Amino acid sequence: MQARERCDLVKVPVLMAIEIKPFSAYPSADLYALFQDVYATSDGMSETFADKYPTLLDFEDDITSLQTLPGAIALAARDHSRLVAYLMIRPRRAMKLKHTAELTMGVAMSARGLGIGGAILRAGLERASAAGEIEIVYLLVRADNIPALCLYGKNGFQPLATLNRDTKIDGCYFDGILMRRFTDKY
Repeated sequence: MQARERCDLVKVPVLMAIEIKPFSAYPSADLYALFQDVYATSDGMSETFADKYPTLLDFEDDITSLQTLPGAIALAARDHSRLVAYLMIRPRRAMKLKHTAELTMGVAMSARGLGIGGAILRAGLERASAAGEIEIVYLLVRADNIPALCLYGKNGFQPLATLNRDTKIDGCYFDGILMRRFTDKY
């Protein structure tokens, strides 16, 4: 079965009530805990949480750096009691690439499959489109992550390239799919 056909089988239940706000609205320790949860429960990350953010201070430094970039977007979704998802659109620094950005996002294990990923993705893309600084958003997703491929496809991302054997986990190789979306489509 092709990935496109499998996307038609993915049903998203009614979305739980969430609020989506910039990272600055939440304590950094809560954001750090959310990232920890996502990294611990997803084998799709290319690096471990401990390698990416050894300490809360390293995490805070990265977020501070992100927020200094023109066009940067950092959002978190909260249900009634806790943070359940994050999205970052990180503009590239090179002068001739400043109109492009990389998207990363994650949903807490307990909140996956509830439509939260779609809600925060749409909110981020709407903000990027309204701001007008970022014209193209790129992302990389593992080829075997069908829910993510469906989510991105339904939100206008198009595959650009398959990166064969892009990720190696415990001796097994996984392909990556590079995807792109133009922000003027919102």
